[in-house]
Amino acid sequence: MQVYSNQLAQHLQGPLQPLYLVFGDDDFLRLRALRQIRQRASQLGFDERLQFNQQQDFSWDELATSAQNLSLFSQLRSIEIELPTASPGQDGAKALQAWLDNPPADTLLILHGPKLKPEQQRSKWFKGLTEYGVFVPVYTPDNAQFGRFIHQLAAEYQLELAPDAVQLLQQWFEGNLLALDQSLQKIALSQSHTQYSAQRVPVSLELVEQHAQQQSRFDIFALQDPLLNGQIELFIQRLQRLLETDAEPVLIHWLLQRHCTILQQAKQLVANDQSPAQALQKQGVWKNHQSLYLRHLQAWDDSRYAKASALLWRCELAIKRDSKEDLATLFCHLAIVYQLADSPLQVADAITRADIQSLVLPLEAAV
Repeated sequence: MQVYSNQLAQHLQGPLQPLYLVFGDDDFLRLRALRQIRQRASQLGFDERLQFNQQQDFSWDELATSAQNLSLFSQLRSIEIELPTASPGQDGAKALQAWLDNPPADTLLILHGPKLKPEQQRSKWFKGLTEYGVFVPVYTPDNAQFGRFIHQLAAEYQLELAPDAVQLLQQWFEGNLLALDQSLQKIALSQSHTQYSAQRVPVSLELVEQHAQQQSRFDIFALQDPLLNGQIELFIQRLQRLLETDAEPVLIHWLLQRHCTILQQAKQLVANDQSPAQALQKQGVWKNHQSLYLRHLQAWDDSRYAKASALLWRCELAIKRDSKEDLATLFCHLAIVYQLADSPLQVADAITRADIQSLVLPLEAAV
């Protein structure tokens, strides 16, 4: 049986199945699905929980041993096994088959890990488990699904969101679901002390902006406004602050990559006879940012795209393969390529590391 993560809450209102497989690359959604299963199991009396991680010191004999040992605390127990490679290996496949041949009536088994490859979903062990239990694939919501996901997540905190508030959250938190969840929790906490909670007034755009601004002091989205407004010195100052507070370089890279993707895809839509406003709307650009993006779109051309793509690739190599290039310098080069200067490419080609560092305090210690 297969149940998508957005259907899991409804599924869990019925009988609990003896086995769940939760796999996906989004850690926030995977942990959220696991939490839902645990809560339902606890409601049904599964008070004891054993957790294992398939590392080098893990033996699959522990699965059989845990199932056979009587519990001193509870008649019902759950066993969770994390598979870091999404595969149990040969020993694990045999142990899981033995489990299926004689499943304990008082035990819930939960397997979880990263996204399964197609060949793993075709394996004998996986097919046998899904025939007996429930497979919960975890997928990050795309642009078309993201607004509905925000509404669902907000409802868990008894929040109702105004349409423009949802649009702002989509703009600021796409691809960063953990930060979205944290922001909604803060808004829910603030509402518990105000008139909103009693009257169930939809959360306004202004309230979302207020809390997002408080958070953006140490958040990558603090880079967005100076990027759109061509404020290169402010961008560098905020970049330095983020790096000093241990912001994840991969998230900064994501923000800069997203800017490039929006402009390039919007340009292609305009080339196919769509208006610039329609093209930007299809890319999920928030209305209050569309005028700024229109200016960037007018200046966007193949040369600028090629320059940005090359820099983004060098950033990725620096992050993933330790190419020894300075990430702060590369991020600054990207910001200069994106700004609306008369000759941004010439400026980006000519600027040196010393030029960048002369604008703010040295960045070397922050990288």
